[in-house]
Amino acid sequence: MKAFRRDVRALAPYTLEEPELPVKVNQNESPWDWPEELKARALSELGRLPFHRYPPFRDRILREALAERFGLDPRGILVGNGSNELLQALFTACLGPRRTLLLPEPTFSLYRQMALLSRGRAVAVPLSEAFAYDGRALLEAVRREEPAVVLLCSPNNPTGTVAPPDLVLDLCRACRGIVAVDEAYGEFAGGEGTVSLLLRGARNLVVLRTFSKAWGSAALRLGYLLAPPEAAREIAKALLPYNVSPLTASLGAAALREGDLFEERVRRLKASRERLFRELGALPGVEVFPSGGNFLLVRLGERAREVYLRLKERGILVRDVSAAPRLAGCLRFTVGSEGENGALLRALGEILP
Repeated sequence: MKAFRRDVRALAPYTLEEPELPVKVNQNESPWDWPEELKARALSELGRLPFHRYPPFRDRILREALAERFGLDPRGILVGNGSNELLQALFTACLGPRRTLLLPEPTFSLYRQMALLSRGRAVAVPLSEAFAYDGRALLEAVRREEPAVVLLCSPNNPTGTVAPPDLVLDLCRACRGIVAVDEAYGEFAGGEGTVSLLLRGARNLVVLRTFSKAWGSAALRLGYLLAPPEAAREIAKALLPYNVSPLTASLGAAALREGDLFEERVRRLKASRERLFRELGALPGVEVFPSGGNFLLVRLGERAREVYLRLKERGILVRDVSAAPRLAGCLRFTVGSEGENGALLRALGEILP
């Protein structure tokens, strides 16, 4: 249809249509739902919300709770319908014709598509052979391309790579635009895995986070952005009014009040990740890469597609990333519950010999 831009018509849509299988370790979700008593307490609070009134223009309670958690000015915090909405707002505010997004490769494929929809130009900087961030190459690209936005995913999806805080600081100093760090999986990387502590000294740093992963709340579609107040003010102009339902915001605030519960789950999952890393590495023909996220990237070579399909036959759904740049022969496994991890290992033990 001629009504749509030619570059939009040329894009393949980002979709994920997979069957429901007993073991679902393909979307980096938490293996644990909210406890029933927490759900009941949170839902009881919703009854006090006036449904016939518009909510506050930008949810104050959730933003103040996040500000207290991170020790930041609440004016520098935005909440969104998932962190991807906030990333889209950032791109809308910063990108456009002849404006460049600098990003690593490989990384989350939606970044490039969102940049192109914002009429921006995407330039990729390859990770090293071991999938580490190449600081020298990134800084050279910043000087060469003068990007409006540098975007790092840390831990990087799907490689699990963590961006060193020193590198992020160097990029902030070298870049005249925004340096954005997507920390959707930041809680799983530990204290050194987050760059939010750098926000007090870097005026062009933006950090994106989500409730979907470590907070076990993917169904809520709730994310947040941390930034200097002056940057947050400009990004907020690209958000629609009342973009987050007060129902969702109230549930997010309820999750924050149960921080100890979710932090203990993160510790359990990190221990499971290290066990799964060792046991996958002991299987024949499997190369597994270290990860700071709640997932592991494995390289199986020419057998990757076969292994993916045979796992599906056994009721186990993993993510086939082998068509992505530099990821030929690779699959991604979410770290699941002990039962899910055990089922995955048993099935691979049957398939691989």
